[in-house]
Amino acid sequence: MGAVNALRVLCVNLGSRSAKISLIAVSPNDVAGEPSQPIAELECSVAALADAATLEPFESTGVDIVAYRVVRIRRLPETDAVLFDAGTRAAIAASQELAPLHTQGVLAAFDALSAKLPRARHVAVFDAAFHRSIPDRAAAYGLPYADFIAGWRKVGFHGLSHAFAAARVAALLNDPVPVRKLVGVHLGGGCSVAAIAGARSIDTSMGFTPQDGLLMATRSGTLDAGMLLAYMREKALSVEAAETLISDGSGLLGLGGSADMRDIVAGRERGDQRAQLAYDVFVYRVVTGVGAMAAALNGIDAVAFLGGIGEHMPGVRADVCAGLAYLGVRVDAGRNSPETTDAVISPAGANVAVLRLHVREDWMMAIAAAGTS
Repeated sequence: MGAVNALRVLCVNLGSRSAKISLIAVSPNDVAGEPSQPIAELECSVAALADAATLEPFESTGVDIVAYRVVRIRRLPETDAVLFDAGTRAAIAASQELAPLHTQGVLAAFDALSAKLPRARHVAVFDAAFHRSIPDRAAAYGLPYADFIAGWRKVGFHGLSHAFAAARVAALLNDPVPVRKLVGVHLGGGCSVAAIAGARSIDTSMGFTPQDGLLMATRSGTLDAGMLLAYMREKALSVEAAETLISDGSGLLGLGGSADMRDIVAGRERGDQRAQLAYDVFVYRVVTGVGAMAAALNGIDAVAFLGGIGEHMPGVRADVCAGLAYLGVRVDAGRNSPETTDAVISPAGANVAVLRLHVREDWMMAIAAAGTS
């Protein structure tokens, strides 16, 4: 079982406007916590996937499987990945209103690539599958019971990211049993925390949609539902206008004037009060979010930072950990560097391990897709 048995998986990870493409070789003995480097990778527009030239760097080595990251579907299947056939396409299309921009991109990518690579196996990998294990007490909203049964419940997002954190932390800590009480802290354009017990998700901050939870680049995070209704009445906002506001015009952008945390930090250093407020709210929401996950876990053994902000901004990590000192969470100033290699950044002998990770959603997609038949 060596490289001769490897499958070449083309991973298509779509955002609302761009696509990250990587070709990864996966062998039967590969494990989630020890990722290999891509054979080739690029970032392009979703529209570019229909261009014959886009995939030329990947086709020269051959493609066995095409894996598509699917953010949201109304009813998750029983497995993490399924064949992307006509039935799967119809189910994804029927859920478009839950994540319209992403879903449209996935469907467009599948239509283009299934025609271009007809001999490859096309697979849908569900980002929320990792959160399938969240118990009802954490997933239910205070709505009528019939609605809960009908699927109006917490779904969770960033599942591939948090699943990678669980596997990678266990590997880095040389733990033969996955860390029992881990909080994944994914901080990027979208932000979420997840409570992970023995490599299983038991709660997360995002809910039925990715709007819930932490303050994000342009998303508001948690809002008082009653306040939102009053706000809409006061400003005569339509549902569509309100959705655009809380998705694209709020968060760091709305409070601080920029969706880029680097700009917020620079403004804060200049004494900009608006940037200071945005930074303080961001850090506070992360601190209280981790605290909530620690409560769900009844304790905490490790914290893993990942995502663009979580990986690249040591100052944010240090400020978050300072707010979690009561839980025994600390970083070592020397280890908490801007470097991007996966590493433990807590002091030697600390009761709670703190780690910085370069998340590999593509690797998790490849592992899941290779397991389909």
